[in-house]
Amino acid sequence: MRALRRLAGAVLVLAIAAPVGARDRIVKLRMGPFRVEAKRDREVCQVVRVPKIPPNTAVVSWEARSRIKRHGQVASHHLVSYGYDGTAPLGAFRKGIFDDPGCVDIGPSDFFARRTFLAGSGGELAKGNWTVSRAAMPGKLAQLLPSDGTGAIVVLNSHYFNTSSKASTGFIEVALRLAPLQPGKKILRQVIHLGASADIMVPPGGTQTVTSTFQADGAPNPASEQGANPSGDVCLFTLSTHMHKRGTRFTVDYEDATFTRQLLDWPDYLHPGTWLIDSLREDENAPGLLRAYTAENGFPRIRYACHYANGVDGKEMKTGCQDTPGVTPGKSGVEATALGIPANEAHAKPCGNDAVNCAGAPCVDANLVFGPLSDDDMCVLTALVFDPTPGVPADRACAIY
Repeated sequence: MRALRRLAGAVLVLAIAAPVGARDRIVKLRMGPFRVEAKRDREVCQVVRVPKIPPNTAVVSWEARSRIKRHGQVASHHLVSYGYDGTAPLGAFRKGIFDDPGCVDIGPSDFFARRTFLAGSGGELAKGNWTVSRAAMPGKLAQLLPSDGTGAIVVLNSHYFNTSSKASTGFIEVALRLAPLQPGKKILRQVIHLGASADIMVPPGGTQTVTSTFQADGAPNPASEQGANPSGDVCLFTLSTHMHKRGTRFTVDYEDATFTRQLLDWPDYLHPGTWLIDSLREDENAPGLLRAYTAENGFPRIRYACHYANGVDGKEMKTGCQDTPGVTPGKSGVEATALGIPANEAHAKPCGNDAVNCAGAPCVDANLVFGPLSDDDMCVLTALVFDPTPGVPADRACAIY
């Protein structure tokens, strides 16, 4: 039977019940409460040390939850937890709860290349006063919690929004069920591709589509585990969407020199869509196998595209503090890079209530560009991948059972 290709309510992995073993250990982590101002977002990070984690410890299953307040006006846009398998000590990381979109200034320079995905939630499943995501890896697949032999460094990253008129708080919990890694398991890695984000530039009253491709070409990719794209044939377990609130559509396609096939067409920015392991080409029985990006293979790749609207098509207008009279605030990532401006700082400064953040400057209609807040936007393809089994036919190379 062909695997399900489109999933709602699964951010990165399929939720599956996991058996409880005699040697299982449950680690519970919390962050907050932390203040979130009215009509604002806040993205925070915290680094914690989990003691007594031996080598080759697997995450058997996980649960990630974020508290909802004011009937959903205060809630999570995303929650992600990472492990760190580098050599930097805990002292190299920042302490406490701190504002840091994407955790880019969290500490050691190798954090992104040496991080491992542990748990995640896009706020897609409401349960009482929480948004909750649960998952376990099926079959031969496994996640690792990196350890130096005595303990593990875990990073919590939470992005909250508050659309209400009063300040509130965010609070998150992550539970990891751990056990010794079983022999023969295939280890998952996370690939994040955000090349299309740099091209976002939607003027007031406009629309735009941006696109980019992810392929197994070994190209540097500092946002991903190991700091690069896969360098040869790779198995795709999931492909997931991520936009912000002015995103209207996210499409994912497989393409090569002779063939194109749509994998996912997703209209919902708030609830991510996920493609689950399946044959990329309808004329091949090779579930999940993305071949190396070579001429011999016809340059196979995954193309993703994001569509945006700024003040039209039912989407509210982006506003920001005016920097220069007559100049619409907000620069694209491409323009910001050319000017030597960090991409996270090129978006229009949010006005706040009654332009409280603008220091006397007017609050004006702004360009929609890449930025860390949900009032800005981004186009991010997230994949979970694993190595194919060598020396077997293509239809079994990515088998997980």
